[in-house]
Amino acid sequence: MKMDGGVASKSRLLILMLLILLLVGAGCAAWKKSHDTSEETGDKKSEVKGPAPVYYDFVDILIPAELSLVKKSSFVYSTPSFTAGVLVFEGYVQGESLVNFFTTNMPKDGWTLKSSFRYRRVILSFEKNERSCLVTVAEFPLKTRVEIWVAPQMAASMP
Repeated sequence: MKMDGGVASKSRLLILMLLILLLVGAGCAAWKKSHDTSEETGDKKSEVKGPAPVYYDFVDILIPAELSLVKKSSFVYSTPSFTAGVLVFEGYVQGESLVNFFTTNMPKDGWTLKSSFRYRRVILSFEKNERSCLVTVAEFPLKTRVEIWVAPQMAASMP
């Protein structure tokens, strides 16, 4: 028994529509699942705030990852007992956020804030054990410059 041409084409059309409906349904389910997962990871990602800060030559002074070391302007002297010198960094970071970073993180590494100067540029003075550290933050039109000066403290002279 032969099928009528119209019935066969209607059957093919019905099968084709069912296949399309199944594919669309599967695609929507997959999209919803990936969308839900990306929302969950988006929430987790919002907890992380940028790249982690790093330590350079001064192993007890944390530097924001957004800053880049300017080797041509830096100089570090090391002996087995101490490291001294200046590290210079530049980056596209607001000066006030850098000041907040150093005043928050330096005490975590055992440094004590002794004094500070503000406005035209910021100078933070820290002490730790037998060492002093000056952190200067200066904003320029296209970048912010940070200098970290570390030196041993001079012994008090006796009269």
